[in-house]
Amino acid sequence: MAKSTPARTQVTVAVDVMAVATVAAGLVLLGLRVWHGSQSAAELVAVLAMVAAGYATADLLTGLVHWFCDTFFDETTPVIGPGLIAPFREHHREPLLMIRHGFLELTGSSFRGLAPVLLTYLWRGSSLPPYIDAFVFALGSGAVVTNLLHRWAHEPAPPLVARWLHASGLVLTPRRHAKHHAPPYAAAYCVTSGWLNPACERLKIWTRAEAALVALGAPVSRDRE
Repeated sequence: MAKSTPARTQVTVAVDVMAVATVAAGLVLLGLRVWHGSQSAAELVAVLAMVAAGYATADLLTGLVHWFCDTFFDETTPVIGPGLIAPFREHHREPLLMIRHGFLELTGSSFRGLAPVLLTYLWRGSSLPPYIDAFVFALGSGAVVTNLLHRWAHEPAPPLVARWLHASGLVLTPRRHAKHHAPPYAAAYCVTSGWLNPACERLKIWTRAEAALVALGAPVSRDRE
């Protein structure tokens, strides 16, 4: 049986609400910068290409975090154990538990992590070309909604918007994600769109990265179905 998640305090909820509001405002501002900065057809093509690249990068980075937390350390590891490793191990013990989590509980940590990074970028990167802004916009947007997209891939009856997105192939689908919860439970780590899973497995990204970290002394500690 999965361990119960600690009760969320009013302070945690307030911080999460502030983080969501901050990131949402930052992404809107970034989107406006992209819109107003794309003056030519060539710039628009570059922006669209970088949106796709940013979204794909979000898929890869969330896959990297997912793989690492599924493979190394455990829930008792100081600092990262309870807050980072534990949710991934809990998910493997009870995959459907996440569909009972509210929006803030599900995505709050992602918004908290992105908020200072996005604010710093907006402050320091104001003179960058629109296609760079477009890349950051897509990367940030993909990263903060990853847990929600992951939940939709598990929900027996997802909302209408999720069903439309699944049909379009733009987000993680139940079919793409099913391989992650099938023996040997060591594949399909990318959970934003799942687009990069075939390439990662073909190139043996995860097995090679695991071998490299084990050689450096990282402790493997899997807790899988």
